[in-house]
Amino acid sequence: MNFRLRTLLSITLAGVVIATIGVVNCIVDYKSSQSLRRELYHKITRVSYQMADRLDGGMYERLRDLINVSALPTVRNLYGARYTEQINILETLKRTYEPYIWLGLTDRNGIVLCATGKLLEGADVSDKTWWKEGVRGPFASDIDDIESIGLNDISQAHLLSHRYISLAAPIRDAEGASIGVMGAFISWGWVNSLAESVLQHHSQQLELLVLASDGAVLLGPPALMNTRLMLPESLKAEKNALVDLPDGKQYLMGYSETKGFLGDPGKRWVVIARQESVAALRPIHNLSEAIWRWGIVVSVFFAIVGWFISELISRPLKKLAIFANALRLGSAESAYGVTIPGPKEIQLVAAAIEDMVERIRSRETALERQFGEIDLLYEGSPIGIAMVNQDLSCVRMNSKLAEWCGLIKKEVIGRKLSEFKSDLMASYEDTLKQTIASDAPAFNVEASLRKACDKSVMRSFVATCLPLRSRGGHASVGAALLISEMTAQREAEYLATHDMLTGLANRRFLTAFLFQELALAHRNSKKVALLYLDLDQFKKVNDTHGHKVGDALLKEVALRLKSVVRESDMVARIGGDEFAVIALDHNNRNDSARLAKTIIVTLSKPYAFENMLVRTSPSIGIAVYPDNANEAPDLICCADEAMYEAKKNGPGQYRYYASRYQRQSG
Repeated sequence: MNFRLRTLLSITLAGVVIATIGVVNCIVDYKSSQSLRRELYHKITRVSYQMADRLDGGMYERLRDLINVSALPTVRNLYGARYTEQINILETLKRTYEPYIWLGLTDRNGIVLCATGKLLEGADVSDKTWWKEGVRGPFASDIDDIESIGLNDISQAHLLSHRYISLAAPIRDAEGASIGVMGAFISWGWVNSLAESVLQHHSQQLELLVLASDGAVLLGPPALMNTRLMLPESLKAEKNALVDLPDGKQYLMGYSETKGFLGDPGKRWVVIARQESVAALRPIHNLSEAIWRWGIVVSVFFAIVGWFISELISRPLKKLAIFANALRLGSAESAYGVTIPGPKEIQLVAAAIEDMVERIRSRETALERQFGEIDLLYEGSPIGIAMVNQDLSCVRMNSKLAEWCGLIKKEVIGRKLSEFKSDLMASYEDTLKQTIASDAPAFNVEASLRKACDKSVMRSFVATCLPLRSRGGHASVGAALLISEMTAQREAEYLATHDMLTGLANRRFLTAFLFQELALAHRNSKKVALLYLDLDQFKKVNDTHGHKVGDALLKEVALRLKSVVRESDMVARIGGDEFAVIALDHNNRNDSARLAKTIIVTLSKPYAFENMLVRTSPSIGIAVYPDNANEAPDLICCADEAMYEAKKNGPGQYRYYASRYQRQSG
């Protein structure tokens, strides 16, 4: 055991060190790589921008030279005897800026009048692009070859560089008319000098490339000259990127464009600053290798240290294990008071284990007592309780619920609810499924069943269904069903709100229902009609045929009223021979008038009782919310008053409520 523990500790310490070094190395490598790459991207983008900016600045300065010189009076006097002065101006300008390889003045026809070194004097350059563009305004060309100049004496070609940039500006008279062109050629070596000056403070591994707008390499390594370099769109969009080139190498590249000469975007150059990624990121690889080398050394050191430390730890741990095993086997008494040698922490662990065992024993005793109390409450509860698993198999059921369901308590444990022949449990099966599936409780779920011994008696129940969760509380593992019998309460509520003779709602329920529906109609801007009925000659029927026939007549009237109204409407008995109908969603008088006529026709048909025919008819008063009243009591009074007005006109009549003023004016 000692050997295994020592080996484990040594390997663990070494492994932790190696893992830590690996994580640190990955973090350092990632962070350093990202940081260095951002720095390199920023540097090469800045270098490419500096080169492009200097190209734009140099071209602007040279064009400004031509514009300023072409405006001098001596130069504008092309056809005067001032040749010597003009030559001096051109030679002086050429000496002030070394890249100038040629400057000259032409007349309006393109004939070179004077030029530095007398090169091209007398030549016709009117077919050259620089001259054609220079007549219209300041002009700067892309790079040109010496063959495009058109020398009269080809032997003079050695005086010019092989590649050059041509510039031109118009010479205008006092009225602003073009009378000639001033032209200049700048050696392409000027761009090489710019690149060298930009790179002199940077790494020798950094390169600058200048491309034409079509991708032709104008400046760069010899291997790329006279080739076209196709650049990815991501480089153009982001201005820097890691790019794979046809030479098989990866480069960190910065991208910039010159702004163009005189606003002409077709004469832009592309400047690329690049550096091989391997060389650029070499410092990171060197750092990573150093971290791993030192990490291995440190890991070996900690493995050796762990080997010796584990010996100091394992000896008292072995004795502590023997002590703990004695507690596990139940011979804790023999272990009490035993001193465990070793560090103070291990002694504290031994004491804590001993104390923990004592507490567990005390807690077991308390739990047994509490469980007995809970079981007593569970079995003696006046409500029915059942607990089920996710598959609706019964886990527990108390005696009260087993009695209500007509089941034997011991036989239901482990069986599914679908196996019970119990209407009560079947009523709540869907509720249990929903609670388990949604992991949400359900409250006040009602069920009504007929009594087993007397099918005419209804029993009412209300239940609460609660999800049972696992110890972590994250998922439902079942549900608990708590059922209370509400039969007596439901009977009391029914007696308080219904007429016992006809089964219709009574005046109390009518008023409450009317309050509720008027509030709803107010929110939805709808109308409600109240029809107040009184049976004509009902007292005569009662006096002639007795109360038994009178009660039977009232029951039949109730049945006929319910048969002619909609399900959404309500019929109530106010008292005696007075009834009321609440018609919801009343649109206009035609609706209530049609209902009133139907009621009159239906109730006026003869009633057969005990071999006799009884006749009666209703008088109906109609009041409409909100036309006649805004409150429920006022609406009932209006309908009652309208009913008495209908009675005055004879039996079987209906009248709408009209105020006293309306009756007098009518």
